[in-house]
Amino acid sequence: MIQLARPEDCCGCSACASACPHGAIRMEADSMGFRYPVVDASRCTDCGLCEKVCAFPHPSAAEGEVLAEAIRFPDLLDGSQSGGLSSALMRKAVGEGYVVYGAAMDADLAVRHCRAERVADLEPLRLSKYVQSDMDGVPGAVLADLKAGRKVLFTGTPCQCAGVARLCAAFRDRLLLADIVCHGVPAPALWQGYLAHEAALEGEKPVAALFRDPSLGWHAHKERLIFPHRPSKVQDHYTFLFYRHLMLRPCCSACPYASVQRPSDITMADCWGVEKALPGFADDNRGCSLMMVSTPRGRSFVESFPDACRRAPIDLQKVLQRNMVRPTRASRYAKSFENDYLRKGFAYVYRHYGPSSLNYRLEQAVWRLKKRFRK
Repeated sequence: MIQLARPEDCCGCSACASACPHGAIRMEADSMGFRYPVVDASRCTDCGLCEKVCAFPHPSAAEGEVLAEAIRFPDLLDGSQSGGLSSALMRKAVGEGYVVYGAAMDADLAVRHCRAERVADLEPLRLSKYVQSDMDGVPGAVLADLKAGRKVLFTGTPCQCAGVARLCAAFRDRLLLADIVCHGVPAPALWQGYLAHEAALEGEKPVAALFRDPSLGWHAHKERLIFPHRPSKVQDHYTFLFYRHLMLRPCCSACPYASVQRPSDITMADCWGVEKALPGFADDNRGCSLMMVSTPRGRSFVESFPDACRRAPIDLQKVLQRNMVRPTRASRYAKSFENDYLRKGFAYVYRHYGPSSLNYRLEQAVWRLKKRFRK
């Protein structure tokens, strides 16, 4: 039986709920919107399947050489946040008869994993969503497709990929996993609180959102909210709090997948530093993807892409990101931030933890002092 001693012990992948043959486990959201398994003891038979598929406390990773490439798809750059790798992988998979799973926004702008079989259905799965996606029932749906003889491409965070891999271990030859280099997953409740705050300011709800608007350039980290009758808004209120590590799932600060050894076949990331590592390859601020391939299955899949794509081997050490070495450390203010948000709402926490707040200015002053003494 799944028994969580601490919130840090669960990543919310929901593989345990999908594994239970008796329907004894349901995923319930806490006050910040993070989902955790809740066991109905009257249905549980202590079969141990839920613990067997739990990938978070006991991580597994592909072994062997990790191949790294800088890659970009010129035809996809205008609508992509990096080099278009995610879209290219999904399109290739659909063209080869795969079912594709990825994160999308619903009508309320909540983020959920969805299923797609046609190129036309892939559009909602594109672009980054800086909110933890709802995976309820998704690992079970992946397993059902595999049992029916289908090939599946699953894309998500490394912990989500690891959970799906454990549940579907018997069908791993038809399951292709593509994870992202993850900074940590923000709280769904805070995202919804932000949307409600903006709706109150504008007098109408936003109908779409972009977490990193590609039209602003690759290095711009701002969100765009799109309203039905009012001009769209470009700002970094939510993004700023995200990068302060104030609202991440508790397990993210102890993530066992923050490494170059990944649980997936393919890993996707922005290729930050490509300008120095490969001068002239991507100097136009239109984005470049880093593709890391960890398994023979992954290498076979990415051997061929459209002739229009540009790709080149790259020294991984020259483009190594922090979350490929260690997990994101939660802010010392994370707990007080959560308490303040739950009691007083988004406007209050943005004033008290945003760029003009005292604790942020103190944090920056300490950082500058440390930097000075390191020289």
